[in-house]
Amino acid sequence: MGALSLERVNRLLWLGRYVERCYTTLQFILTTYDAALDSTEGNWKGQLEELGFDQDNDDPVEFFRECLFSRTLTSSIYYSMSAAYDNAVVLRDVIGTESAAYVQMALNDIERAETSDAPLLDLQTVIDMIMAFKGSCDDYVVNDSARNIIKCGMSIERMDLYARLHYHLGDLRKETQKLATRVDRTGISYDRAAFKALVDRVFSPRFPEQVTYEELGQMLELIARVF
Repeated sequence: MGALSLERVNRLLWLGRYVERCYTTLQFILTTYDAALDSTEGNWKGQLEELGFDQDNDDPVEFFRECLFSRTLTSSIYYSMSAAYDNAVVLRDVIGTESAAYVQMALNDIERAETSDAPLLDLQTVIDMIMAFKGSCDDYVVNDSARNIIKCGMSIERMDLYARLHYHLGDLRKETQKLATRVDRTGISYDRAAFKALVDRVFSPRFPEQVTYEELGQMLELIARVF
C-alpha cells in the first residue's frame, strides 16, 4: 500500500479518537452511574459537564441517557461510535473488513441498549466490541503507519478525556509514553514543541497529586495542539 493521503490520515486519527471517546466515556459512566442515583450531590455531573452535556438537567437518569444516546452531542457514546463507523466504512480497505465489522457491531449494540430494559448491562457488550476492534487492528491493519495513527488517536483522546474528567490522572504518564513511542512511526507531522511541553508537565514531580485545575486546563490546550 502506498503513502496515505491527508484525508485518510485524518480519518484514521479520528477513527481512533472516536472509538476511544466512546470507550472511555462509557467506562466513566458505568463507574459513576450507581453513585449518581444514590446522591445527586456528587461530582459526577460536574465532570461530565466538561464534555458539554446539559448542566441544567438535574435528573440523573435523563442526564445519563443523554450522555449515552444523544444524536447531536459530540461526546455521547452513540455520536462517537456513529462517527467512528462513518470513518471505518471509508477506511475498510485500509483497516480490513474484520476491524470495520467490530465498529459496526459496537454501534448496533448501542442502538439495541437504547431500547433495552437494562441498558447499562447491555452496554457491556459495546466495551467487548471496542476491545475486539483494538485487538483486530494489530492483526488486520497491515500498513504500519495506519495502525500507529489509529493508536495515536486513541492515546491523545484518552489523555484529553482523563484530564477533562479528572479520571485516572495517574495513567497520563503511561499514555504519554505510548504516544511518544508511536508518533514518529506514523510519518505524519505534529507539534513537537507542544508535545515536549506536555511531556514536561505530565512528568513533573507535582503531577498528579498537586496538579491544579488551571494546570489541567493548560495541559488540555497542549493536547489539542499536538495534532
